[in-house]
Amino acid sequence: MVSQGITDYELFSDNNSKRIIVRFPWKENDENFDPVKAVDDLAATAHLSFRNPDGEEVMNGSAVQSASARVSNEGEYLVLLDLNEEGKQIFSDVTEKYLKKPISIYMDDTLLSAPTVQAHITDGSAQITGDFTAEEAQTLANQINGGALPFTLTVASYSGISPTLGQNSLTAMGYAGIIAFILIALFMIIRYRVPGLVAVIALVGQMALSVVAITRYFGVFNSFTMTLPGIAGLILSVGMGVDANIITAERIKEEFRSGKSLDSAVDKGTKNSLSAIIDGNMTVVIVSIILLLVFGPTNILSLIFGQSTTGTIYAFGYTLLMGTISNFIMGVWLSRVMLKSIINVKCLRKKWLFGGVGE
Repeated sequence: MVSQGITDYELFSDNNSKRIIVRFPWKENDENFDPVKAVDDLAATAHLSFRNPDGEEVMNGSAVQSASARVSNEGEYLVLLDLNEEGKQIFSDVTEKYLKKPISIYMDDTLLSAPTVQAHITDGSAQITGDFTAEEAQTLANQINGGALPFTLTVASYSGISPTLGQNSLTAMGYAGIIAFILIALFMIIRYRVPGLVAVIALVGQMALSVVAITRYFGVFNSFTMTLPGIAGLILSVGMGVDANIITAERIKEEFRSGKSLDSAVDKGTKNSLSAIIDGNMTVVIVSIILLLVFGPTNILSLIFGQSTTGTIYAFGYTLLMGTISNFIMGVWLSRVMLKSIINVKCLRKKWLFGGVGE
C-alpha cells in the first residue's frame, strides 16, 4: 500500500474467519475508480522463478527478501532485488555455475528478462532490466514482493463507499482552515507588526513545504491520499509554527521593556526564545516518530494498540512530523533571518514596528 502512495489505510486481521481486512481511500484523480480492480491488484501474487538455459527452475521467489523500483545512472528504470541469506547462497551458486550463460527470469509463465550472467554475484543483490517505465517498474516490484510470499491471497468480498460525506468534510475543513489562517494572520500583524508579518510569511512557507513533502516531490518522503487525520496533523503543526513566532515576538517585546535598543532587542529576543521553541518542537517530533513506529507499516506495537487504527493514526503522525520539520526550517530559521535583515532597512528601524513603544 505504501509503495502505491497510500499510507492512510487500515489493515487488520479477523482471527475468527482467518481473513485480512483492508480499508483504504482512493485518489482524487481516480474518477472511474474500480473497487474490483483495486482489490484484485492488492491480492494479485505471481510466481517468480529463475531458470537455467534448459528451462529448469534454479531459484524461486522465496529467495527474494524485497524488490524495489529504482533508476539507474543512465536514467533507465529497473527493479532491484535483495535476496535473503538462503537466497544469497543459492544465487551465488547459480551465478558461478552459469557464468557467461543466460538465466531467464519468469513471472509465472511470462518471460521478464533473460540476462547473461556477467559475474559471480555473492552480495545477494540483483537487477531486473527490460525497458520499463516508472509505473511498470513499480508494478513489477509490487508483484515480485507478492510473489515472494509463501501463500496466495483470495478475495472473499469487497465493497465501496461513496466519498460524498468525506468530500464534504474535507471541503468544510478546508474553508475552516482558510478562515482560521486569515484570522491568525490579522491577529499576528496587528499585535506584533513586523514580527507578525514575518510570522505570516513563515507560516505560508511552512504550509507550502509541508504539502510539497507529503506529495512525494522529495523522493525520500512518502505521499498519500489526504484525509481528515492528515489535515489535522498539518493544522496542529501550523499551531506549533504560530506558537514559535509568538514566543519570539514576546521575547523581543520584553527586551524593549527592559530598555534595549532595536538591534539588541531583536538579537536578544530571538536568542532567548530559541531554547523554548526547540524544546516544544522536539517533543512533538518525538511523539510523531513514536506514532509512526507504533501505528505505521512496521507496526512494532500493533498487538497492544490494535491494528485497526494503523492508517488514521499513522497519517496524523506523518503530517505532524512533516509540518514540524517545516516549522524548524521556516518558523525557526527563516523567520530569524528575515527579522535580522529587516532591521537593516532604514525606513523600518522603528521600535514600535517591532512591538516596542513608539519613539
